[in-house]
Amino acid sequence: MIRFLCPFFQSNPTHIEPGREGLFNLIKNLPTTLRWMHGIILAEEDFVVVHSRYSGHGLPAPWIVADIVRLENGVLAEHWDVIEDEATREQSKSGNPMFGKEFPADARFAD
Repeated sequence: MIRFLCPFFQSNPTHIEPGREGLFNLIKNLPTTLRWMHGIILAEEDFVVVHSRYSGHGLPAPWIVADIVRLENGVLAEHWDVIEDEATREQSKSGNPMFGKEFPADARFAD
């Protein structure tokens, strides 16, 4: 993984320690139950946005995440994210799921 990160990689989320080591520490400490599913991926110039769903992380609700990365010379140079707990069908005022086209059977426990 180190070859994909700029030596001066900067991670801006407050839940990740600074630099490459912060990202490595996060990854090393992820639970084995973690599940990740990507949705839409957008790219423009040096930026990539990945809309995804994280579950099995030990928290009450899955996360719906927009990860934003900036590339420099073909490697990750900077990272931001926007994280929100996934709403169930009952919680969704719009009636639409936050991720994909359908609500999971039970968003809090589905994997």
